[in-house]
Amino acid sequence: MARPRSTRTRSARGNRGGGTALGVIVAVALVAVAALAVVVATGGSGGPEPVGGAGPDTAPAQVVDLAPTGEVNEMGFPVVEVPGYASGTASAAGVTVQGAQWSLGQVPLRVAVRPFWTLTNTGTEPVRLGEPKVEIRAGCCPGPLELGARTLEPGASTVLTFELSMHEGMDGWHDMGVYVPIETASGERAWLELGVTGDFRD
Repeated sequence: MARPRSTRTRSARGNRGGGTALGVIVAVALVAVAALAVVVATGGSGGPEPVGGAGPDTAPAQVVDLAPTGEVNEMGFPVVEVPGYASGTASAAGVTVQGAQWSLGQVPLRVAVRPFWTLTNTGTEPVRLGEPKVEIRAGCCPGPLELGARTLEPGASTVLTFELSMHEGMDGWHDMGVYVPIETASGERAWLELGVTGDFRD
């Protein structure tokens, strides 16, 4: 009678093979958990959010140093590059602005920023621009408005700048509307509405 062969070697090999497979599964699971943690930590966006926001509780995802322009305003504060971004389009009486709403995001105190708008006469007749006015919706202390040309022929453009500079006691969320009266050569009158928001704090 033939002696049955031992199955010990085959079982040992099977156990080693099963252990290796289990180790691979555990390693893959750990990698997946780590990747999920990274996605959650970054918000799943793949990068920082745009600077600026839609309300007082919105702050920029990444604050960077603002480069000085070399100018100093009347308060003695350095003028720095404009942070944030401008979006949207505004149009009135044939005058159009691309980037009508500035969202500055977080702006440090004791510096001056000068958001600006390019007003273009996209109509068919000359227009006259009146004195711009500011409406304070939140915050305080609007700075000076400076408008270039007051008369625009069809196709011509001019620039409007609005200086904002805050210090302690003036910090916090600011929301301001800027309105430019327009009159066409044929007598049509309208207001061009622009805007700027920012969270001024250190």
